[in-house]
Amino acid sequence: LKWHQAVGTSRQQGVVPAAQGMSFLPNSVVMEVTMNADSPMELNPSLESSDEEEQLASGSGRCPSAAMAANDYASCGPGSTAQGTACASGSAAGSRRSAQLGLHFNSSYSGGRSPLSWRDGTFSDWTVQVGEKSYQLHAFLLARASMFFRSHMSFAAGTADPTMVGPLPSKKGSDLTEVLPLSCHSSFEDALDFVYSENQSAFEVPACKALLLLKVADILGIGGLFDAMVQRIQNTFSETAPLLMEQYCRVHVPGAEDGQALKQIRDEAVDLIVHKFQPFLAMPDMRYALVHLPSSVISEILEAEDLAVASEDVVFDFVQDCIEANASTAPSNGDSPTHQDSALADNEVVWQRVRWPHLSAGKFSQAMSLAQQHLRQEMVIHALMARVAQVDLGGSEAFSNMATPATTWMMPARQAILPPGVPQPLSTEIDFCFHYTGPEQYACGEAIRSQPKRIGDVVLRVLVFPSGTDTGVARGSLSIFLEAVPQVCWPRDWEFASVRYAIACFRWPTGSGETWAAKRKGDLWTFKANRLDRGWHDFLSPGEVHRYLGPEGFICIRGAIEPECLPRCFLLGAHGPSGPTGGSSEISGSSASRRSWAPRAAGLDG
Repeated sequence: LKWHQAVGTSRQQGVVPAAQGMSFLPNSVVMEVTMNADSPMELNPSLESSDEEEQLASGSGRCPSAAMAANDYASCGPGSTAQGTACASGSAAGSRRSAQLGLHFNSSYSGGRSPLSWRDGTFSDWTVQVGEKSYQLHAFLLARASMFFRSHMSFAAGTADPTMVGPLPSKKGSDLTEVLPLSCHSSFEDALDFVYSENQSAFEVPACKALLLLKVADILGIGGLFDAMVQRIQNTFSETAPLLMEQYCRVHVPGAEDGQALKQIRDEAVDLIVHKFQPFLAMPDMRYALVHLPSSVISEILEAEDLAVASEDVVFDFVQDCIEANASTAPSNGDSPTHQDSALADNEVVWQRVRWPHLSAGKFSQAMSLAQQHLRQEMVIHALMARVAQVDLGGSEAFSNMATPATTWMMPARQAILPPGVPQPLSTEIDFCFHYTGPEQYACGEAIRSQPKRIGDVVLRVLVFPSGTDTGVARGSLSIFLEAVPQVCWPRDWEFASVRYAIACFRWPTGSGETWAAKRKGDLWTFKANRLDRGWHDFLSPGEVHRYLGPEGFICIRGAIEPECLPRCFLLGAHGPSGPTGGSSEISGSSASRRSWAPRAAGLDG
């Protein structure tokens, strides 16, 4: 049809070479088309193009083919004018004609579109054994992705029987049972998912497998997977360090040299865990990972002076979880003597990392009960001796005749958590820090307390209700009080009169160049048996609390006795002249057990 149109046009214009542009066709075809050139032909109405075919035709590159035909003609025929006419008419006509053919790929057979899978073994030619599992895989994909498999296959090909004629046997294989650590066997399938993936850049794995896959990629030389896991670990390192540390301990062989990447991850993970210890403990999956670390790693973490914990009670709660976790795994290990000895040794290692002098009385009582169930008697004595050393005024001399060095018992408190630039507390000041995740963390009326501190004869501690007291204050308020702790050596009618005290809540710097600040309130109060505490139910309103949260979620509070009132902190002075009791320019506080009867003024910021 197109030839018919072209010839008719050529004759009208007096151009003959257009007919010679088909000289590459068989003579019979040329003669048949030429004979019918003057006969009109009808288009087949069924040959209609789709939009997709029109687009394909317009950019299908068919014009170069027509141009090649014209060039072939030019090499043995007339000049360039005829060539141009043939190329133009042939290209345009051919493009339109191909669009009208309506050719479609027969998609009834979908096998050509399905990617190969390691799960079904179709067309497999390489067997991989990992433990008790066997995988029917594809040598080309393995060799392309892994230096290990490429080397293994090359070795297998090079050591084949030289007298054998023809290709290698169709089934070859690799045994990775001893190549990969046992803990990495379950991650091999994830590595296969990456190798067989058609879009490896979108490959995702959970954080609990990232380092295991990094180890697999390192051993098998899967560069793409190694780079992907390095990027995954870097992006989530600050949130998943305990998980990475737990995975590292599973793949690490004691005494063996780790790769540089794994060693760096291990060292940085320990450092980050130390500086975010309590925030990590607040996340269940991270706490689980930390509890199940080897005792040597736990000991390394707990020995750090700058361990981020609000109090030693947090450390004991964690150690208790570790000891109970070891006890719960005994039945699964057959409760063999070897396992019992190992578990007992692990328990004693972490037990001795608790700084017993700085544990609250309630937690110390729990510790004694725990030790009687899971530890040797020597461990109970260790804790008791450390506790006694705290109150013995003889200091290290009291333990000079003991085989154990005095430094074992004289344990300093851990480094306090404070905003940058805040000075350490004085002897008349009591610091209290706690981790705060929100008002839902505590029930309304639920109290937490600092360690008590002796100032003169009076023993005081900070009393905090993180979600407010149950006296009608708005839920989510931060209620803070200073509380006296009665001692058995005090007289029944003890009293510390007219003691001026203050409570401050520190605000952390939020940007470069900023310094810390504090909201401070003060009052005058007589502490006695029926008036143990004094403070404010609404020290911080619910809308204020977030302004005093540190970067890792800690709130820091400081209670203090004003230095000029220090003489009134002794029992002898408590019964003497009471000093000034008149109106104070500061804010009147109230007891934690009831609402203040005195009107309250606005808070003072300092």
